[in-house]
Amino acid sequence: MGWKQGAFGTEQPTREQWISTSAAVAVLILVFVGMFVDFAPAPALRGIHMAVIFLIVGVIETALLFAHASRKGRMGQFVDRGLLRFLFLLLAIPLMLGFVSWLIAIKTLPWTFTHVFGNEVREIHAMETRYSRSRRSCDHRLYGGPMEGAFPSYLCIREAFYDRHPNQQVEVVLAGRRSALGFSIQHVYSQD
Repeated sequence: MGWKQGAFGTEQPTREQWISTSAAVAVLILVFVGMFVDFAPAPALRGIHMAVIFLIVGVIETALLFAHASRKGRMGQFVDRGLLRFLFLLLAIPLMLGFVSWLIAIKTLPWTFTHVFGNEVREIHAMETRYSRSRRSCDHRLYGGPMEGAFPSYLCIREAFYDRHPNQQVEVVLAGRRSALGFSIQHVYSQD
């Protein structure tokens, strides 16, 4: 089995298969980047209004996905697996697509723009250190400041930094780049 067989399911992929696979890989890369950058979006890009907008985007993307499946004669595959599973997909797919779209549009792309075109800044913020045991994320965190209302709402810090200021308000210097789209945080320094 060659790499084309593994990637596309056939040794002779069509142009549509090339485009769809390339788009899927690009989306996965953008999602992966967005999950691991420290970026505080501008206030206009935060809030419940953005969640509603991207839920609507997810519904539209789901409708387009189902229309494509129907056009290709694959809609029966969704329905034949049972009504309960179909209803779950009908609810889960818009949420997932909305979240992926939000992550790319509100975090990854603005972070990229800010990282490339933003101005270097150093800002002082009062933030709070907290310890929160987590298997999937960092244990030592900074809350508040520019991260209020962002996702996630914290910055990861080193254990030594936390040990100097356990569970308390601390003045920190955040260094990074700022643009009209938000603040890309690259370094966190203690004021003392």
